[in-house]
Amino acid sequence: MSVDPNADRMLRKYRSFANAIKLLLIQEYKFMGGEKIQDMLVHDLLELYSTHLREGWRLDAGQTVWWAAHVDEKPGRDRTIENTRMVPVTLTIASEEDLRLRLTGYSAKEIRRYRVARMLQEAYGQGGVLNFADVSHLIGVSAGTIGKDVKEHQLEHDVILPHRGSIHDMGPTLTHKTVIIKQFLQNVPTPEIARRTSHSEEACDRYIKAFKKVRKLFEDGVPPENIASDLEMSLSLVKEYIAIIEENKNNGGGKGASA
Repeated sequence: MSVDPNADRMLRKYRSFANAIKLLLIQEYKFMGGEKIQDMLVHDLLELYSTHLREGWRLDAGQTVWWAAHVDEKPGRDRTIENTRMVPVTLTIASEEDLRLRLTGYSAKEIRRYRVARMLQEAYGQGGVLNFADVSHLIGVSAGTIGKDVKEHQLEHDVILPHRGSIHDMGPTLTHKTVIIKQFLQNVPTPEIARRTSHSEEACDRYIKAFKKVRKLFEDGVPPENIASDLEMSLSLVKEYIAIIEENKNNGGGKGASA
């Protein structure tokens, strides 16, 4: 079977963008790797390009693309936003459902709370987490207002919304642990706790195991400060767990759930 040389030239034209990157590496950056390494690097660069840029025509009316911290990118002492892994997420700023809510008599505040919850959940579903400042910038109200909206939505629906505070333990937000443990003590199955709190089952199990350790030491008479030191926990979290233990006892819960 004969090989058409024109076809080979056309195939190389289709790779012009990849070839342009290779030339840039070699000519401008004096990249010394062999051709195989060059091809691997170009492939990874193209993958990043494809992952991080979204075509506008793929967005619905009312949607936008925003950068969110990767769900697994926990904060650290030397971690800045520049070296934090980010992911592009598609968020719905306005939708038909918002208009329907307005037509059926919902207030502007109630609709905003619904929008805030939707955006946080959309980002989390795409592997990212937003902070209140992100949502504040997108919606046009203060970060403090967003925080109040989140708190009210969580209390009303008995859920924890996924944001950097609740998922990455940033700032004073520790209420998601409280919700997880309280539902555990009510014998809510772990899969359902995970769904309600936007956490993985593994994360829920981890908090539950930590709570059990605190409960055992507290019931053995170990002071909170020593519990925190022994378990390498913050004292505030230990006290939060102890408050749950005492509240559960006062409500007649006794030992609570054992699983």
